[in-house]
Amino acid sequence: MTKQLYLLRHAKSDWDVAVSDQDRPLNKRGQRDSLLMGEWMQSEQLIPDCIISSHSSRTRETIMNVCLSLEFDSLDIYWEEELYHANHQVLLAESIKFLDKYNTVMLVSHNPGLDDLVTYLCPENELLYTDDAKLMTTACFAEIEVPESLNEIAYLSGSLLQLKRPVDIRK
Repeated sequence: MTKQLYLLRHAKSDWDVAVSDQDRPLNKRGQRDSLLMGEWMQSEQLIPDCIISSHSSRTRETIMNVCLSLEFDSLDIYWEEELYHANHQVLLAESIKFLDKYNTVMLVSHNPGLDDLVTYLCPENELLYTDDAKLMTTACFAEIEVPESLNEIAYLSGSLLQLKRPVDIRK
């Protein structure tokens, strides 16, 4: 048996707003893309048992929009300060803490940590880069199967089941 780790990068943020990086909201495209990803996740029945997220404004807005379609209980969302611009080791450690209790965990965070986590867990031949060598673009969703035994979650122990970007859904 395996567990599922969903990764979601925050949607496109607004660089024209004069606020700190942590407080940057989503722009119009980010709002649309995060709503679209929620609708797609609902249609595919990709509903996590819990969500862990960076506490930045753009990740919060992304999750709230995604959860509108999922009808997800906000009590199962955990805002983790240490996920803000965390490296892949921190992202993995936090994920494992929650995978100990839940079978399907969604982690919402930032790059480059998310890119690095996908490349750490998944074999190279499974990775789906864009033409400009990007992996986890804004509002990108990755579904990774990881071993049920948390001690076995290590380098290349995962399998990328799918990677979906908003542009893929609009096609």
